[in-house]
Amino acid sequence: MDYNTEEQEIDLKDLMFAVFHKWRPLILVAVICGLLLGGVKGFMTYKEQSDPEVRKEADLTYSADLELYEKNKDTYEKEIENLRTDIANQQDYLDNSIWINMSPYDVYEARADFYVSTGYMIMPGMTYQNRDYTDTILQAYQSMLTSSAVMEDIAKKVGTEPRYLQELVTVTIGTIGTIGTNGTIGTNGNQFSRLLTIDVNHTSEEKAKEVLDAFLVYIEEMKTQITASIGEHTVSTVSESVSSMVNLDLADLQKKQVQKLTDLNDSLQEKQTELDELVEPKKEDSSKRAAAKDAVKFGVIGGFGGAFLVAFIVCIAFVMGDRVYSARELKDRYKVKILGRLSDGKKVGAIDAWLNRLEGRACNGNPETEYGLIAANVKNYAGDRKKLLITGSAAADVLERAAEALKAKLGEFSVIVGNNMLEDVKTVQELPECDGVILVEQCGVSKYSAVEAEIEKTNDLGKCVVGCVVFE
Repeated sequence: MDYNTEEQEIDLKDLMFAVFHKWRPLILVAVICGLLLGGVKGFMTYKEQSDPEVRKEADLTYSADLELYEKNKDTYEKEIENLRTDIANQQDYLDNSIWINMSPYDVYEARADFYVSTGYMIMPGMTYQNRDYTDTILQAYQSMLTSSAVMEDIAKKVGTEPRYLQELVTVTIGTIGTIGTNGTIGTNGNQFSRLLTIDVNHTSEEKAKEVLDAFLVYIEEMKTQITASIGEHTVSTVSESVSSMVNLDLADLQKKQVQKLTDLNDSLQEKQTELDELVEPKKEDSSKRAAAKDAVKFGVIGGFGGAFLVAFIVCIAFVMGDRVYSARELKDRYKVKILGRLSDGKKVGAIDAWLNRLEGRACNGNPETEYGLIAANVKNYAGDRKKLLITGSAAADVLERAAEALKAKLGEFSVIVGNNMLEDVKTVQELPECDGVILVEQCGVSKYSAVEAEIEKTNDLGKCVVGCVVFE
């Protein structure tokens, strides 16, 4: 049988309880380290904060930090206020704009084209020519038709707001042309003319025509004013129509306006987060208060550090140590039968008792009952082996007490009460004479190496290890 222990798995539960069982030194070291580190740091802080130069520098730093904080806070708050206003305006625009809420695949366009003529003619052979004021007249019409006064008046008539009406109406000046000698628009002749176009887009043919008609009313009135201020001219209607069309540019514009609202909300969230994360500077406490805070802070750090140090040492000792930890570990390592588990009889406090119960260790029970169960197991496992040697590496008094108790329970067996076979010559001499061996081991006293040696020695002599009694 291979009892190699060089590569043994570490049971994390056992490791955890091994640390818990050292709660006394863990707490003691934690308290000592906490008091030392906290006391030293508190004293150093008090000494430093009591220095006038240090206090002066701290006050200057606080003033500068406070000024920067207030500046940043004010900036963020103004930006947030502006963004909220922009969001409200953009939402209102998206809700109420006729242009933005219009279907781009069903746009109605009402259009009227006019040409304006001043009768201007170029005089062939003349070095000096009279000034042509046709462009000035067209610009006057364009300016007056798109003026705020006209927009407000028409918006009131058609039941909308001027800003939403402006999106629906376009007044443009057309390409330069000439009037032919027969009075028609053409490319021959020398009489200059210009086109004036009014475009109205709306959701229906009726509404588009209604708005266009409202603008046309102003043409004659404006002609009188412009003639008086600029010069004589004629205004003739070229065409007037209403049609339906698809406007893909409008579809793109609508997407951009919706995205604009999204971007504004994202910016608001970003600025609000930055404002929330802005840390208000705090003036350093007085020397005593600062010292107390540092003492508590570093005391806690020192306490955790001390506890960690003890836990680390216990873990190293557990991994590297050779002492038997539990009956289950013995069974797993050496595949020996556990005849029974007994308490070592030591009195323990309430916390240790609770940890033992939580871990599943043998607690203080009725020894008479426990030895009775062990004897029954021996009878079941021993078979025809009637001469048994009780040995082990438990403490001498524990081994003797267990051996005498078992001897009394195993009347039909010939029981030899031995000592540690690794140390006692007499026990070694009696080993060949027995049929089987009962090992008595004690957690925290017996060593895995000793148990392994006991099993090997027993097997080498052709004897059988009936099982093991473990004191936990």
